[in-house]
Amino acid sequence: MIGISFIVRETSLRCFRDGGMPMKSKGMILLVACILLGVVFGVPSQHDMADHVWKAAESPAVVLDPGHGGMDGGAESADGTVEKDINLAIALKLRNRLEAEKLKVVMTRDEDKGLYDDSEAASIRSMKTQDMKERKRIIDESGAELAVSIHLNSFTQDRSVKGAQVFFSSDADEDIVRESEAAAHILQQLLNREINTDKKRSELGKSDVFILRAPAVPVVIVECGFLSNREDAENLENEDFQDRIAEELCRGICDYVNRDKCGNQ
Repeated sequence: MIGISFIVRETSLRCFRDGGMPMKSKGMILLVACILLGVVFGVPSQHDMADHVWKAAESPAVVLDPGHGGMDGGAESADGTVEKDINLAIALKLRNRLEAEKLKVVMTRDEDKGLYDDSEAASIRSMKTQDMKERKRIIDESGAELAVSIHLNSFTQDRSVKGAQVFFSSDADEDIVRESEAAAHILQQLLNREINTDKKRSELGKSDVFILRAPAVPVVIVECGFLSNREDAENLENEDFQDRIAEELCRGICDYVNRDKCGNQ
């Protein structure tokens, strides 16, 4: 820094001693000084600036969490259909639709595998605990605008109970609760219109589910139907019905996440 000041000062004095300098020469001196100062202090390169923009853009818009997986099958229908497979099928269909809308998506799982250490030494209980903690970690550290956990319900005490319902976190920062409820409301309205043709349901706040406890980002759980109900179970096993659910969830997520990031809905 001292050397640069000396060079600029000496060049200027020499020119003035020689009877002044033309404007072009003054401009050249200023240019040289700026270049030298940039070398010392450092000017962000185009690569550095691009890298910064890339990192900012990497923050996912949505986290999709297909419930269960691996040794944890979740609920089961009378004919043996397990929840984990349908959760994953719907989540993959939904991911494809969201990515087609130019939204970045992160999946907690994209295959039939739990998020745990499946070594023989681990107990089923410890694997389940690991799985839930890892899902929550992915969601909390994602910086996502919304996390959607996809599940199927079951109520064997009354097999007539049916329909899709959305739950949101009521145990979080006030802003997170408000945003979670807003997303849940949008999704529930669309599911009521297109899926719950017999009986409409309302979104519901919950705090007794691990993934909904004090989340760092807005989180909802979508229970897409009841495997304990014969009609719901048959529908949920049908790919066309899964497509319908994925389509409505995509529509609702686009509406919530950013009304101008998605295509016309």
